[in-house]
Amino acid sequence: MNTPTLPSLLSGLAAGTSALANAPWWIVAPLLLPTAAAAITTLVTTCTTARTEAMRRRHEDTLLGKACQAEDYTRGLDYIARIRQVSAPPPPDPAAQTQQPAEPPTPPP
Repeated sequence: MNTPTLPSLLSGLAAGTSALANAPWWIVAPLLLPTAAAAITTLVTTCTTARTEAMRRRHEDTLLGKACQAEDYTRGLDYIARIRQVSAPPPPDPAAQTQQPAEPPTPPP
């Protein structure tokens, strides 16, 4: 078995890059669109999650900052725990998981 070495992988990458550099835009664009779409999706998801967490922390800080007495503080912590429990994603349904076949299918003769 031939195991590819780093120099052979780099030369292949260089050849592919130069081929794409000399290709017309209408060939390169469809090849790069999935990569760009995945990067944009990841960026938007990360920013949205970070913003949501920041807003939640700010709300919790405001709630706990207004608590003057120990019982108000405890009530605020209980409220935060309930909100986090409600906003947590539901656990996966075991019935929804696909069943694996007991034996692999046999190919036709």
